[in-house]
Amino acid sequence: MNITKRILGMLFIGLASTALFIACGDETACVTDTDCDGSEICMADVCRLKCTTGAECAEGEVCNTADSARSFCEPGNDPNNTTNNTTNNTTNNTTNNTVTPVYVALIQDTTTGVGCDGDNPGSDLIYVALEADDGTVKGYGEAIFEDYLGDENVYTLGANLDGAAPNSTNTCPEFNEDNVTALGCGGSVGIRFLNAGTPVEILLNDQIRIYEFGGQCPTGTTVDAFDLILCSDTNAVVNDSNTASCTNNLAGGEGETVITITSTF
Repeated sequence: MNITKRILGMLFIGLASTALFIACGDETACVTDTDCDGSEICMADVCRLKCTTGAECAEGEVCNTADSARSFCEPGNDPNNTTNNTTNNTTNNTTNNTVTPVYVALIQDTTTGVGCDGDNPGSDLIYVALEADDGTVKGYGEAIFEDYLGDENVYTLGANLDGAAPNSTNTCPEFNEDNVTALGCGGSVGIRFLNAGTPVEILLNDQIRIYEFGGQCPTGTTVDAFDLILCSDTNAVVNDSNTASCTNNLAGGEGETVITITSTF
């Protein structure tokens, strides 16, 4: 009899574990929604099943709101179950207070005056790097979109901002479209940082080094100015070049500038 009970007990534990595995699913790491399949969205670096009501989620999960257009399944309790209200409220509060990971920065040209004259107006970017607070490089900038507002002679390819280390740092290369991305006065470029092709999150106390041609390279170049702005909606910037979430203006600079991340969002 005791042997039978033990076998039944082990069988029950195995079935319960299987059910829990099915409910939670195989969590896939992500940065944007495009990293997930069509039935999922990217939330806090993990692909989550999309939903409109809790009935579409697995047992033990609830349908939580991500924003005005998206909702997702996550572990939680039915808010209509008064016995579990305390647990449910704790779960929801934790989710709603989660800081959105920041992966995208916007470099906005702010040059005026003589820096806007000539064939190559505005800031001319040689490279952008994300560094830890000790100066260790965590990743190099990749141009994910460009909004060039300068004259027709501006180099618009951004070939040098490809997420890889530049050929030489802290030196001035030949000024051409393979080495320099010229924004034009009032132009901007969206940047995310890659390490061996993988996007790197921008964290508090990291620093971003912007190496700009004007004012420090060959004699006669004018000083150009720019602002560094963080963007909270990675999907919108990467997929749609929508910069509405780029509101955290950290600081401005010119030439070679290092800006510390004093706040994300």
